[in-house]
Amino acid sequence: MITRLSATSHVSPASSEVVSRDPWSGEVVFNCRAATADAVAEAVARAVGGAQRWSRVAVEERASVLRRFAGLLEQDAVDMADLIVREVGKLQVDAEGEVAWTAASARWYADHPPPEERAGGALVARRPLGVIAAVTPWNVPLVTPAWKWLPALVAGNAIVWKPSELATATALRARGLLLEAGVPEDALEVLPGGPATARSLCADERVAGVHFTGSEAAGRALLLVAAPRFGRCALEMSGLNPAIVFADADLDRAARCIADCGTALAGQKCTSTRRVLVEEPALDALADRLGERFRDLRPGDPADRATTLGPLIGPAAAARARDAVATSRAGGARIVAQSASAGDAGFPATLLTSLAADDPLRGEELFAPVLTLDSFASEEGAWSSANAVPYGLSAAVYSRDGERLARAGERLQAGVVALNRRGDDVELEAPFAGFKRSGNGFPEGGHWAYSAVTNLQAVYG
Repeated sequence: MITRLSATSHVSPASSEVVSRDPWSGEVVFNCRAATADAVAEAVARAVGGAQRWSRVAVEERASVLRRFAGLLEQDAVDMADLIVREVGKLQVDAEGEVAWTAASARWYADHPPPEERAGGALVARRPLGVIAAVTPWNVPLVTPAWKWLPALVAGNAIVWKPSELATATALRARGLLLEAGVPEDALEVLPGGPATARSLCADERVAGVHFTGSEAAGRALLLVAAPRFGRCALEMSGLNPAIVFADADLDRAARCIADCGTALAGQKCTSTRRVLVEEPALDALADRLGERFRDLRPGDPADRATTLGPLIGPAAAARARDAVATSRAGGARIVAQSASAGDAGFPATLLTSLAADDPLRGEELFAPVLTLDSFASEEGAWSSANAVPYGLSAAVYSRDGERLARAGERLQAGVVALNRRGDDVELEAPFAGFKRSGNGFPEGGHWAYSAVTNLQAVYG
């Protein structure tokens, strides 16, 4: 049973409706009216006062609130995970893991508030910006927002959160737990809505910082809205993440990591493996192993623990995937491996090769379990092919050559480089940020997250 949705988000009536549906069944999970421009302005006004009051609360008490939130979230873990499964189609085990990781993140930030340090004769402190606009996606509906509002709250900021319209119920449930833990209502607002709501929020002169995760197009739009007033924007955006497999690699391990990373959440993660680059002598062997992995996938209801490939977020996403693969095949691409599909709501895990040079999949992110396969003849060719896209979020390298692995980080233009492990296998304490069009230099994760939500102040004497 879904509880704790009663914490209001100060929604005013509007002509547009926010609706989230179970991707597997199509049933409506949650719906409400989108926040109007007036509702956005009112929420920001409340947050301005909330930021002033919250910033005066001792940091030790703010940290205690985060610890209480972690405990409440763990008590609510079953219902929260079930809601995530229903609202965004995440596999049950992955939803449970997301809840657990959010609780762990809350405790980490409670234990590691913004540091103060000495620099020459100055005491250097981090001061809160004020009001932070958090604009977040549906695919990781709890951890991704938490990595924005946990460091922001412990640093003394107020949050106005515009979640994806496809994950509003999860956002409201999380807000209810945060309020129960002790976050003041005016220090954490939730605004249901779509792109228009996000633009209204990020354009408000009283919003000191924008913290966004989503597509490059959406991030660019919000940056243009905030830039004229010199608003700080932290952007984490798209990825076309390569997996580079050398002939000396453990091919069984490489195939397992690539298949798992490329099909997790049905390929709907910014860190999903999209491009498989393999040294020519190992091309056929790796393709065979990936084919075995894909055929072993069990598509179905994400609430069924036996399922290993869930649905896409909705019919429109499935249609985009079908059209993209059809376009590739019309251009000469071949399917060399494919799984079964999770019914009408899903799309089969697919491995394509022989793509045309101008195939859109070579330069555009497709949120689906579709991977491309190309070969390379030399190490230099591998690095060159991996970097030949406008994005640089994550990359994985598989080899037994220690010197080659040591060179990978220097040669790859990616914020995350995974050596003989999954490309989406990141850790809380480490920075998470992309190169090129995948980000703009404000990391999430660990103490690096404070750069997006605080100002540095040097106090002398």
